[in-house]
Amino acid sequence: MKGRKKGHSLPSPFTLLFLCIAGYATAELDGSEEEEHVVGAALPPLKLVHSFCAMKADDGPCKAIHIRYFFNIKSRKCEEFEYGGCHGNENNFLTLEECQEKCVVLPLHIKRGKPDFCFHAQEPGVCRGYFTRYFYNKETKLCEAFKYGGCLGNQNNFRSLEECQATCQDNCELMNSSSPAEEHPNSVNSSSPAKEPSQSPGIFEPPSIPSLCMTPMDRGLCRAKELRFFYDYSTGKCRPFSYSGCGGNENNFISRKSCLRICKKGFNKKKGERRLIKIKKKRKKQPVKALGVEIIPEITQL
Repeated sequence: MKGRKKGHSLPSPFTLLFLCIAGYATAELDGSEEEEHVVGAALPPLKLVHSFCAMKADDGPCKAIHIRYFFNIKSRKCEEFEYGGCHGNENNFLTLEECQEKCVVLPLHIKRGKPDFCFHAQEPGVCRGYFTRYFYNKETKLCEAFKYGGCLGNQNNFRSLEECQATCQDNCELMNSSSPAEEHPNSVNSSSPAKEPSQSPGIFEPPSIPSLCMTPMDRGLCRAKELRFFYDYSTGKCRPFSYSGCGGNENNFISRKSCLRICKKGFNKKKGERRLIKIKKKRKKQPVKALGVEIIPEITQL
């Protein structure tokens, strides 16, 4: 009888306790998941200015202690961390202000009726998708197509050309239409402004380079060190940088020559101009010799 009592009495309390504890734990998990979904739904989608702002804080392999700042995509704020002194990633800033300027989107300032994000560079994001999107190019003042990776990026990203033009390009077109009207009366009244139309194509030639040459340098997401070159649009030069081996953007060339061939248009024109100058100098020397020969017999006759 004792064996039967143990066999019948012991399992029932333990099983009941186990079921109660398991049910309470699952109820807590379900409640926390529901709360997380509610909080997440209240927040607007995060859109970054640069893809490296989505990288985690990386202190690097060195052992120094430097106070730096990184952008935390979870808190959506720039936070402090300890940097080891070497390597790491681009989500690493000396000051809090620099971090906020690079990564925090503040759509408060409006320039000439257009949203502030219209002046951001195109950003394909960190994912590997291949979607056609449109962005406003502040250099050409036109909406252009680019390939979007599918995640992150910035707000200068539109699904259709019409949406991009309605948001960013309309005000710019009005400004461009008013500028030629101001140039025409000047060209009629004076001869010097007539040279401006010949100079204007030279002014607008740089934006005709591919849009990839205007994107900022991006090392990528991996840890390799490969020598690559990118076109620095602000200086007009191809500069070397250390590529991590994956990710990044299209402003990435294996050699300086390939960078110059694609992005630095017109650097061969200078050679042609120099040849024209040499030809003009040779033509000027020939009539001088002829005049010298004609003047000598006139002096001898006198």
